[in-house]
Amino acid sequence: MDPIIMILGTDEGQSERLAGLLQANGYHPDVKDNFAMLTERLTEKKPAAIILDIDAAPHDNHLFRAFKRNNPDVILLGLSAYSFHPALKESMEKHIFACMVKPIDPDEVLFLLKTGCDESHTDT
Repeated sequence: MDPIIMILGTDEGQSERLAGLLQANGYHPDVKDNFAMLTERLTEKKPAAIILDIDAAPHDNHLFRAFKRNNPDVILLGLSAYSFHPALKESMEKHIFACMVKPIDPDEVLFLLKTGCDESHTDT
């Protein structure tokens, strides 16, 4: 079964481009725009990773800490127009696997997914 990769953001065009890239490379994209799901424990159809548009997400270290505590095996990949987020220093260091700068670089996305998913399987 293809790994599920959730795309969480509000930019429909960006989400569609990411979904097309993922689908063309053996992943099953699941596009969402509801950031409230980050407060939940994911159980049904759990994604291997979430590509999260940090620019559209609430900037809250507590939210990302709680998400990773509830879903330690889900990789968080950030996506942002900025390479530095002082308000998210803790999350960038501990909870978000990597942050990509917009516009998306297809090779970077695929590399980080492979690396992050491989790393999460060796940690268990």
